[in-house]
Amino acid sequence: MKETLRELDSSPGAGLIAWTTVFDALVVPRDLGMAAMVSLDRVAPVPCLVAADHAVLLVLPATGRYAVENVPGEVRSGSDQWIAVPPTHDVRWDTAPWVEQTATPLTLLHGGDVGRHLWEAKGSTGAGVVR
Repeated sequence: MKETLRELDSSPGAGLIAWTTVFDALVVPRDLGMAAMVSLDRVAPVPCLVAADHAVLLVLPATGRYAVENVPGEVRSGSDQWIAVPPTHDVRWDTAPWVEQTATPLTLLHGGDVGRHLWEAKGSTGAGVVR
């Protein structure tokens, strides 16, 4: 890890990626993702990345398609897809994928469960209604 951080420090503009093999990534408009996170935070922590114009919520593998059936967004899934992760420029964790005190990985939710919160956020705020 220290070597990776050293490399990043010596390479301005470099970033890190994570292949979407052990999770599906829901890439949604930032306002929609953040509105959904308000209600999701009351239910269970959902790993979430934010960037300038989008949010990325991580769910169980092969379940992401259920989350974006009725909301704008895309699913990244499988060994040929990836997402940028911190400390990549302009990418930060809203909710890290581990419990802060113990570094224990969070349990991922099913995409359908997260999708209900995205749908409610879309309906209640009008967030992300344009595709």
